[in-house]
Amino acid sequence: MAEQKVELRKIRDFSDNLNDTFLFIRQNFKPLVASFLGIAGVFMLATAIFSGMYQSDMGSLFEQIIKGKTVDQPNPMDMINGQYFLVIFLSWLNIVAMQVAIISYMKVYEKKGGQTPAMDEVWNVFKSYFLLILVYSIVTAIVMAIGLVLCILPGIYLLVVLLPFPIIVIMEDQSFGVAFSRCFALIKDNFWISLGIYLLVYIIYSFSSGIISTIIGGAAGVIYYFTTKNITQTVGIATSILSILSFVFYIVYYVAVVLHYFNLSERYDGTGMMRKLENIGDTPTSFDNIQEQY
Repeated sequence: MAEQKVELRKIRDFSDNLNDTFLFIRQNFKPLVASFLGIAGVFMLATAIFSGMYQSDMGSLFEQIIKGKTVDQPNPMDMINGQYFLVIFLSWLNIVAMQVAIISYMKVYEKKGGQTPAMDEVWNVFKSYFLLILVYSIVTAIVMAIGLVLCILPGIYLLVVLLPFPIIVIMEDQSFGVAFSRCFALIKDNFWISLGIYLLVYIIYSFSSGIISTIIGGAAGVIYYFTTKNITQTVGIATSILSILSFVFYIVYYVAVVLHYFNLSERYDGTGMMRKLENIGDTPTSFDNIQEQY
């Protein structure tokens, strides 16, 4: 018997979210990863390359300091240059692209009733929302930054509240104002479970990606060092590999975030339950085809 597809719109507790996250990824592994890499991969690659180049340059600077080759006293501000801001900008683009790619996949998945989305279908949704979410992310980042500057706790609260923001915009096709206010409506009475889920899946994502990335990146770095004897280039290569691998594991974290949005939405709206009730009358019964006997 075929395994039942994961239903997105349903109420989940703490453990259900985690179980459905891994079940959804397992059932959709190839098409999900293919869409994720095929659409957001260019941003990942650019971020990994320029991050590796920056780390390599900084490694070269530290190497000169250690060997005493610098004539002037090293200035810590030398680390904050044009390349530094380019890496930050590319990282920002990359995070938005990864989030929109995953949300787009799950939106098509729900629209098709659990059938496997094609990459062109995911791409059509992605290109419709990417620039919009990119612009909106500036405003939400400023709001969260203000909360962190004024006091740490309001910043953490706003981070938890606004995490579903891009999901609401894409899944519900809402404007900025509606999506912003809906974030607060959904999180009401659900802050602590939301914080717990986000924190747990982020720890799983960081731990898993950290272990595998360190092993593979470290091995590649050792091989590269013994073949080139260049420590700065080795740092750059290892950093690039670590970045790309950690990006792939981001799927685990953000799928859990999207599933929790569906949990919050179902608790607040009951949309999924209403759809089931509406479909009861549309479901044919075994008596529909029985002809009357006389």
